Formats: sequence, C-alpha cells, structure tokens
Amino acid sequence: MCKLRTERIHCCRRHLGGVLALALLGVVAADAEETKSASAAKDLFVKSCAACHSADGTAQTSAANKLGVKNLSQSKLTDAQVIQQISEGRQENQGTSKMPAFKERLTRPEIESLVPVVKEFR
Repeated sequence: MCKLRTERIHCCRRHLGGVLALALLGVVAADAEETKSASAAKDLFVKSCAACHSADGTAQTSAANKLGVKNLSQSKLTDAQVIQQISEGRQENQGTSKMPAFKERLTRPEIESLVPVVKEFR
C-alpha cells in the first residue's frame, strides 16, 4: 500500500474515533439530563400531588380517604387525559371540585413531566 493511502486510513480512523467519542458523550449527557428531569418530576409529584395521592400513588392518606381520591395504580387514563385532569382538575356530577386545577400553579411543561410519574404507578 502506498504511504499516502496508509496515512489517509489512519487519519480517517482517528476522525471516526473522535466522532464516535463525541456521539457517546452526547448520549451520556442526554441520559444524565433525562435522569435529572425524571427526578425533578418525582419531586414535583411529592410536592404537589402526594398529599392526596400519597408518595406511592396508592391514595392511602387521610385526605384521600375523606375525599375518595383515586389510586393511581388503577388509572387507565391516556397521556392527554392525565394532562387535562391535572390542568383542569376534576369535578363531581354536582359541580363540586374533587381535584383542584393546577394550571395556575404549574407550568405546562411541569404538568407534562408528571405524566410518566403517574403512569409509573400502574
């Protein structure tokens, strides 16, 4: 093989190695960010939802027993329905509130971040 071709191959291998290393760093960084987001969402659930739904989603709290709060492990709501219910709250047939609306307390991204947390209890 000629010297020029050998140098090109080595150069390409070094370049490819650098590209792969950067790609792996990107994946690791994305995983770290996702873990951080999931942790933040769980903290938000504990802060905003656990008083009624309990930290494990089973609604085993005194407030839940009084109010008839749903056990989230039995929820079959779609993602869109979970977002709607958190945003708008839940009303009884007589119009009284069973669950307060959180659209004024939480941002849309915060509400959306709660969907996987709620679904994790299933």
